[in-house]
Amino acid sequence: MLKKLVMAAVGTLMLSGCSLTLPGSIPGTSLGQGSIWKSTDSGTTYEPKADIDAQKKISAADVVSFVFHPDDDQTIYIGTLGSGLFKTTDGAEHWVPITFPPIKNYGLAIDQKNGSRLFASGVLGTIAKIYRTEDGGDNWKEIYTEPGKGTVITSLVSHPDDPDILYAGTSAGVIIKSVDGGGTWKNLALVKGPVTKIALQRGEKERVALLILNQGVITSTNGGTTWNDLTKIAGASSASNQNSVVDAPETTPQGIISLAGDPTDANVFYIGSTTGLFKSTDSGKTWTTLPIIESSKNLPIRAIAINPNNSLEISYAAGQAFYKSLDGGTHWATTQLEIDRGVSTLQYSKSQPGVLYFTLRKY
Repeated sequence: MLKKLVMAAVGTLMLSGCSLTLPGSIPGTSLGQGSIWKSTDSGTTYEPKADIDAQKKISAADVVSFVFHPDDDQTIYIGTLGSGLFKTTDGAEHWVPITFPPIKNYGLAIDQKNGSRLFASGVLGTIAKIYRTEDGGDNWKEIYTEPGKGTVITSLVSHPDDPDILYAGTSAGVIIKSVDGGGTWKNLALVKGPVTKIALQRGEKERVALLILNQGVITSTNGGTTWNDLTKIAGASSASNQNSVVDAPETTPQGIISLAGDPTDANVFYIGSTTGLFKSTDSGKTWTTLPIIESSKNLPIRAIAINPNNSLEISYAAGQAFYKSLDGGTHWATTQLEIDRGVSTLQYSKSQPGVLYFTLRKY
């Protein structure tokens, strides 16, 4: 059985950006092309899919989170930096706004056993919080709050095997965990940078991977009790690093901003950076550089996706181009993207061959 990777799809810590607001309309909506694009031919062509109704589109919203319903790929939830949450039940043909207490969303996770149960992080007033809904977004309950201003909960994920297990990371580098659906929380670590991605693996209940913006990837095989690279843990000493399993890397990626995992192998990860695309086959201990098109190395790679049904199919976006490899990263096909902002998330449909989505935001 294929192992499914669940990612907390969150943008990097460029948290500002304006959006067009029409009088009496939802912030971030207008008659422009759109913030969500869809391909039905494996990425050869894309079309904007941002209609709310005949008058409004999600065209100027900065999308930072994207999750599929676990049982129906036609149902999708997205979160935005200033326009709230939206839902579609027809494969992005039409979108409906969801009432969410904060207008700014940063993290979004869905219960893989109950698609009506979601978790979302946002900022209400000036305080970062996490909420839970049991009815698909009609009603929300606050389940966590930060103690003061200035911090954002930049990543949030629910475990696919046990949805009551939640991990969250903040812009200040705090990592917390809940094992009761957000009822109570435990502090795991303080790392040296914003935690912008958290990866969990189906069938690997204790394995966790974190992307620390511009720093690197750290992993745990015991649910976050210990981590494999304590050099990125704030205040770590040389003595506390004696159990580290990190070896000298073949390549030292710089400016790391995106993370994706192989859905069939829990040890394989890909990272995108400001200097290229890299692969690890040993849970992040060592990295090798993938031979991508050289010109794309000049632009940040903020979105990577692996086909859940074919791990040799790797896709990423850089600048105004989409790149796809069918042989594990040796050869690449390209598609021009007619976009006005950066690609924030890139997603393969799990049950519809050839269907991909990408979303946009300002950086």
